[in-house]
Amino acid sequence: MKTRWEYLPEVEEANSLAERILLGRGLSNKDIADFTNADYTTGLNDPLLLSGMQKAVTRIMLAKKNKENVIIYGDYDIDGITASALLYDFFSQLGIKVETYIPDRFSEGYGINKTALKTLKDNGADLVITVDCGVNSSTEAEYAQKLTLDLIITDHHEPIGKKPKALAVINPKLPGQKYPFTELAGVGVAFALVRAIIQLHSDIVPEGQEKWLLDLVALGTICDVVPLINENRILARYGIMVARKGRRPGFRSLAKVSGTDLTKVSETDFGFRFGPRLNAAGRVDHARVGLQTLLAQTDAQADESAQKLQLLNTERQATTAEILSSATKKARAHRQDCILVLSDPDWSHGTVGIVASNISEKLRKPTILLQELGEVSKGSARSLGSFSIIEAIESAGEFLDKFGGHQFAAGVTLPTENISAFRHAINQYGMKHLDVEDILKKYIIDAVLLPGQITQESFEQVRLLAPYGNGHAQPLFSSKLEVFSLRPIGKDLNHLKLQLRGDNKVFSAIAFSKATAWKEVMVGEWYEFAYYLNENEWQGTREIQLELVDVIITTEKSKEQK
Repeated sequence: MKTRWEYLPEVEEANSLAERILLGRGLSNKDIADFTNADYTTGLNDPLLLSGMQKAVTRIMLAKKNKENVIIYGDYDIDGITASALLYDFFSQLGIKVETYIPDRFSEGYGINKTALKTLKDNGADLVITVDCGVNSSTEAEYAQKLTLDLIITDHHEPIGKKPKALAVINPKLPGQKYPFTELAGVGVAFALVRAIIQLHSDIVPEGQEKWLLDLVALGTICDVVPLINENRILARYGIMVARKGRRPGFRSLAKVSGTDLTKVSETDFGFRFGPRLNAAGRVDHARVGLQTLLAQTDAQADESAQKLQLLNTERQATTAEILSSATKKARAHRQDCILVLSDPDWSHGTVGIVASNISEKLRKPTILLQELGEVSKGSARSLGSFSIIEAIESAGEFLDKFGGHQFAAGVTLPTENISAFRHAINQYGMKHLDVEDILKKYIIDAVLLPGQITQESFEQVRLLAPYGNGHAQPLFSSKLEVFSLRPIGKDLNHLKLQLRGDNKVFSAIAFSKATAWKEVMVGEWYEFAYYLNENEWQGTREIQLELVDVIITTEKSKEQK
């Protein structure tokens, strides 16, 4: 794979490595002060600036007063289930009669549906509050009106078409919003609703109690891959602190089955350990298993649900591997396309999103994978670079029954007979708008470090900038180092364990999935490596470990490096 390294400007006036990184990324001194001193109390915007919020709070408090039946209508991904758990937790504290409803991915699909609304109404629901869905459900909102079922929509997805006629629609992306930050996750919007209720009714819930919900906010925010800047950074940072306290049984059980030390849990653990297990429920079975884990009141309940998630995740991994193999073969037949649209009746549309992401990254093309379900096909889309997949899909919307999402990920439903026409139309759009810069794998180097600068102190400086995520990547460094030793490791021997040397210092390094790609890397030779500065702990001993992501093969050996 061709890669490009881009070096951020050197900053001589920086007082520390952390400051050097932030200045190099274009932050001013004031921005750096705001970034490093991000504070929960002063850093969040007023939730009442969101249109519809005041009306929503009034209706919810009326439901509390009249002992009405309230339903939290969620989504089956981790953003949706964390938002559902959050409102269920909070409303239960308020004494509101509340239940949750999450549609089945396979039989109902994404978002609000009329059958579910009718069933909820028949079962006595008075108020339905959506989380992480609904902003593009105008038809369903009108149906709720006919049922005399009050509907409050909270969502963060891009609005397409007319605004639903609900009692209130809360979404920072709606046109004309006064709310300064538009990139909240669905769980972040739900948390804004919680904050608004507390702000207007502080006599009912003491201010500050809502902080115990931040573990859910952080988990959903990080795993939904929204930009981890501004409010999202604050929510993630404080939420990780709450999670480390181990108060929630579900988090304790997830840590147990994933081999995570909860007292040191990080954004990486959320994204690669907790997230996949919780998402596996909705992809393979039903998302309620994940929700039950988060809402468990005892360790026994949480352990039982978490063990189910562990089994479902193992099944999901096997299914993913099968689809990946099949889809990779199909991609060869469409190698001329700039946007891949692949389909098969044997692929599960609950899992194709993961595979689409994998293929998109591997082949450097936006990718849409579909399961053919007879006359209808459903699937997921993933983008790369700055290319907006939702705009591309919208350009070919005439061939679709339903679609929704955002710049980097989306879901689609269309008649199977339209797949070929949809593929052609979206590729016509791609040829006009997909830039070569989106296709190249780029590594942004924050700083070039001399071997003597690769220290524990540097690692501590880097950790000050955490949590990392979309929009605020983990700092990437480069150094010229000699390969002292090298060996393949892992079950399939596809990873590399190395020792690198420079300035008479030896560094431990790991390169994941590079055994085949880096066959030219030889012991005794000097190379420029791009790497993340991590720490490895083994049997109580801590050491710096370089996580290598790319290499430039050089022939020049400087005297300084020797």
